[in-house]
Amino acid sequence: MTVLFQKHFQIAYVVRNLEAARARFARDFGIAEWDVMDMAALLGPGHGTRFIGNAYAGDVMIELIEPDPDAETVFRDWIPEAEDGSRLHHLGFLVFNDEAYRSAIAQMDAAGFPVAHSGSFGDNLDFHYADTTAQLGHYYELINLKPAGEQFFARIPRN
Repeated sequence: MTVLFQKHFQIAYVVRNLEAARARFARDFGIAEWDVMDMAALLGPGHGTRFIGNAYAGDVMIELIEPDPDAETVFRDWIPEAEDGSRLHHLGFLVFNDEAYRSAIAQMDAAGFPVAHSGSFGDNLDFHYADTTAQLGHYYELINLKPAGEQFFARIPRN
């Protein structure tokens, strides 16, 4: 059995307004430099996420996700009330090959944690959200980082 919770690298929050949340993170936590992706421009309309902002605080990646509040997504029910608010959504854990990724997913499935959302982001990475909300209060994301993904992550600013 694989020991999960290894290679934790990301804390992800759902936000109502990415720009307002970024300003709050800069003011309150000193995280001012962000890589912002316009997801509609990257993936086309209709996928449910408006913007994603990523920044490193030391070795930890902070991810801010602004979903479309009208779209049915794994993020919608986590949108905070405050314009600059944020709500913990998931913790991200890295794996670096297909075998480890499949093994970790199988272990999550066997433990009874259903798939909440999964897919790929181009040649950069595969992702899998296990619904651990009843057990942990947040989702558990596995990220299978591909070689191109390492370059993709390298562009994210370090604060």
